[in-house]
Amino acid sequence: MIITKTPVRLPLGGGGTDLPFFYPLFGGEMVTASIDKYIYVAVSERKFYDTFRISYSKTEIVHSIREIENSRVREALNLLEIKEPLEINIISEVPGKSGLGGSSVFLVGLLKALHIYKREEVSSKRLAEEAAKIEIEILKEPIGKQDQYAAAFGSINSLKIDKKGNVAVAPIDISLNTINMLERNLHIFFTGILRSASEVLRDQGKEAKSDESKLNSMKQIKEIGIEIKNALEIGDTKQFGRLMNLHWETKKKTSGKISDPKIDDWYDLALKKGALGGKIMGAGGGGFFLFYCDRDPENFIFEMEKSGLKYVPFKFDLDGSKVLLNIR
Repeated sequence: MIITKTPVRLPLGGGGTDLPFFYPLFGGEMVTASIDKYIYVAVSERKFYDTFRISYSKTEIVHSIREIENSRVREALNLLEIKEPLEINIISEVPGKSGLGGSSVFLVGLLKALHIYKREEVSSKRLAEEAAKIEIEILKEPIGKQDQYAAAFGSINSLKIDKKGNVAVAPIDISLNTINMLERNLHIFFTGILRSASEVLRDQGKEAKSDESKLNSMKQIKEIGIEIKNALEIGDTKQFGRLMNLHWETKKKTSGKISDPKIDDWYDLALKKGALGGKIMGAGGGGFFLFYCDRDPENFIFEMEKSGLKYVPFKFDLDGSKVLLNIR
């Protein structure tokens, strides 16, 4: 049996510039991190069976790869040319469709486990590239390249995407003191709202292509992402918080599906209770809020939970996708 542990991602700046309607025109640049909320994938042989068994929110038992309904499992097996029956179990610490990149995270963890199953060494870069190839090129999902790289590499990184889609990953020059301040003053809350990221992203891409002002907002988000990187590298976390607010207000201009009156009410309340800025993580429309508040954090958490949000404490993950168990 092989078990992998892969972290979900926390977008810090420039999110959306990794999308396929944007980076071929202007290139993408963002700051992304991973946190200590994980998706576990277990892979084992089925020596005495002639069927695949895949267990996630449902259980599939099928005789051939082409019968597998879970498209990411199916295409991962095809890509790595694995034909013998396997049992694959997926356990997630976070709900799906919640803006933390869970689908890409699970795929990265699965690919890692399958490479280990084949007794192959695999780099973080290759894992991310294979996951992106499956999701974007094969499955034609309208998603970007941030999630796969954040999950594979872990830590807090700068991602630069050129117009051909090549991704360069580099750790940002951030001090341990700044990381500690971020962990103390960044607060994650679950809205309880689940939504399809693909629907939001398709709408965002469609609007950006037909409305120059929305495309200009995306270009501004890229510049804000660069400013966020600079603020973090000099340890100015207050400026980071203020830039988060600017990022959110700019992101809302790119699609009518990113926010709604309920989300706006929560956000306005957060600012009234001391937050400098925040945003809905991922595509938008629901999932998890991220706020920066360094003024009486305990009271801030209390007030936001009183409004109906669920607080989720976290630490940054520095390892990326890793193997927990390898028994052959």
